[in-house]
Amino acid sequence: MSYNAKQFSCIILAGGEGKRADGVDKGLILYKNKPLIEHIINAVKFQVDDIVISANRNIENYQKYSENVITDASNIYRGPLAGIAASLPYCKHGLVLIVACDMPALPTNLIERLSVDIKNKSICIATVDKHHQLAMIIKKDLLESIQQRLNDNQLKLIQWVESAPYSTITFDDIPQAFINLNNIPDNNASACKN
Repeated sequence: MSYNAKQFSCIILAGGEGKRADGVDKGLILYKNKPLIEHIINAVKFQVDDIVISANRNIENYQKYSENVITDASNIYRGPLAGIAASLPYCKHGLVLIVACDMPALPTNLIERLSVDIKNKSICIATVDKHHQLAMIIKKDLLESIQQRLNDNQLKLIQWVESAPYSTITFDDIPQAFINLNNIPDNNASACKN
């Protein structure tokens, strides 16, 4: 598939509980003097046409970065599938890049590399050393299958990915691109716990 940013939307998943980050809202953790969400947006903004942020707290802070900040349909935290399901209807395009908010080194050619097999598959997911990363392109029409998983209380994202026609795209050449910051670096302790 020839790559055109005008064909892609993006969902940034920032709605997690931050359990591995002491309950802090990870997207707002400062890294190199900027919130993580800014690093993600800077990496993807020229690769996509529109950005939707999935967030469940600090909504006003996230609204500085996108007019579409979407909360989960349920007040009970149900994981990334719930965030994707709530956000997909707000995406302008049928192809959607999904990334986590805590990977500040995402490559600027992420979509170009991920989209090579999207014509033949429903999902193309990044892998490093054969491990799935929370960076993938999905087709928007998968919303019904996500909703079915949520209805059945099957909340594991990777199990859903592996239940669909999917392909893996290796990024073994740049594994550092998917380093995620689950812990707050000492010099970046300012972040929102609300």
